[in-house]
Amino acid sequence: MTLARTKPVTGAVVQARTCSTRLPGKVLLPLLDGLTVLQYLHGRLSRCANLDKVVIATTNKPCDDRLAGHAAAMGALVTRGDENDCLQRTLQAVREHGIDVVARVTSDCPLVLPGVLDAMLGYYLANRDRLDYLSNREFTDFPEGVDVEVFGSWMLEEAQAGTQSPRDREHINYFFLDRPQRYRIRYYNHATGRDFSRFKLSIDTEDDLRQGRRLFEVHGLRPDFGMADLFAALERMEAREGDPT
Repeated sequence: MTLARTKPVTGAVVQARTCSTRLPGKVLLPLLDGLTVLQYLHGRLSRCANLDKVVIATTNKPCDDRLAGHAAAMGALVTRGDENDCLQRTLQAVREHGIDVVARVTSDCPLVLPGVLDAMLGYYLANRDRLDYLSNREFTDFPEGVDVEVFGSWMLEEAQAGTQSPRDREHINYFFLDRPQRYRIRYYNHATGRDFSRFKLSIDTEDDLRQGRRLFEVHGLRPDFGMADLFAALERMEAREGDPT
């Protein structure tokens, strides 16, 4: 008798902390309709049909007690770990919540596109026998700030055992990207035919946060926007405010 293949558990792991230097506490600042940056991001990730879980991976420092409470109150799963070891913290989240396929997202990217993430997860799950790591960070026409990486949790276990490099442990993906002979790496692109890579949508500064708010308040971006909506709003913003570069 042939046993049915068990569907792997998929989970978004969102790295978040409030002790950042450029804009401290940015994930707890309001972005839209009273929702914080983290709330809005969590809401968008929760719309992904191919995601089973959303985990906020924050630090165990007292300054992140409020963040952890905020995340739990909005229904997110929470993991707390070492501030300076993102690799260990991400692996801890994966282990605690039984995740097999990881979608890595950073908390300064609240405008992530659920449709894109769903498509990437669907592609990854259908082709796991042919690829290990899938990303839209490179070779893409997308704006910076809708970045997603998808990979197997087993790769985190290998990275944990295989490196003590501060660079690898802070950025995680470098361990995979530096080993193309070991890991089958693919890049995902929707091939829209238009280049939006000149736009920066991640939130690192007050100016970035103000731009994010203006996209909704001034340039007509709908709260539940999709990819086409975002591109149209960016074009309106550029026409009114000038070249973002």
